Amino acid sequence: MEENKKPSFSWGCSTELMMYDDPWKLKKVLNSSDVGSLSRLLLPKEMAEPLVAAVLGYDENQKEGMEVEIWDVDTQSMHSLVFKRWGSSRSYVFMANWTKDFVKRRSLKSGHEVAFHWNPYANRFHFSVLKSATEEDFSN
Repeated sequence: MEENKKPSFSWGCSTELMMYDDPWKLKKVLNSSDVGSLSRLLLPKEMAEPLVAAVLGYDENQKEGMEVEIWDVDTQSMHSLVFKRWGSSRSYVFMANWTKDFVKRRSLKSGHEVAFHWNPYANRFHFSVLKSATEEDFSN
């Protein structure tokens, strides 16, 4: 007869197996406005909000935003963007050098999936391209 299992603890630590926790908390499939001439990556409010306190502090209304470092884990290179709330839409954006440092340098296209996560120990974002755009993406 199977009994309800309780977590086993030893010296204050659980010995239960924990499933993999995906570090890439912020993922986005790029669209044409993200890779176009607007020079910004738009992140929906619900996607970016968990990062706001960590990055911008509690003053969400900062009009200037905050310059943040971004470590590209794929190319092992450091970049700098501005992270801020985008006016009336209440979404968030990465801007300033987005097109030069990411779209052009990494040849990003509509359909690529990119990801970010905040590293509180290094006080910076980490960035990666998770999936490349496929020909199927361009045929729609």
